[in-house]
Amino acid sequence: MAYRLVLLRGFRRGELGLRWSDADLDAGCIEIRRTSLKIGGEVVEGRPKTRAGERTVWLDQATTDLLKAHREAQYWEQLTAGEAWQDNGLVFCGEHGETLKPDAVSRHFKVLARRAGLPPIKLHEGRHSAASLARDAEVDPEIRRKTLGHADQAMTSHYTHIEAAAHKAAAEAVALLVEEAGS
Repeated sequence: MAYRLVLLRGFRRGELGLRWSDADLDAGCIEIRRTSLKIGGEVVEGRPKTRAGERTVWLDQATTDLLKAHREAQYWEQLTAGEAWQDNGLVFCGEHGETLKPDAVSRHFKVLARRAGLPPIKLHEGRHSAASLARDAEVDPEIRRKTLGHADQAMTSHYTHIEAAAHKAAAEAVALLVEEAGS
């Protein structure tokens, strides 16, 4: 579920330390108000590094439904763990509610990617995938920028990978335009 938020909505690794109080699943959105950082071996909470980083990220219905199911499963894990559960209100946590270390989240992502037969990529590159997917889905550039939490469009463009297929489609579109004009 955490990686879905990275790959589809462009969450940063530290933004996965979000709390249920940041999620409005009835409205289908998550408020990014805090990040998790590892400082001196300890995981601490901080604010996003820029004002643009503090934002509302809107979710598709399938992701919203999956988060609701995740919350329900976590509730049962909490009951099973009993007194061992650390109630930090975290959406993504360890088996007893403990805060996840950002480095561990990245390592786990690499393991899953390797098992899926994917080339080794960093979790942060999932943000690039989110930017590219949004572009391919023809999402307005300003909405892409705001969703990713970028201060300016240039950074969002940097994150968006231009694929060979997109270049090919552009070449075809230009050729078609010229062909139609000559008819």
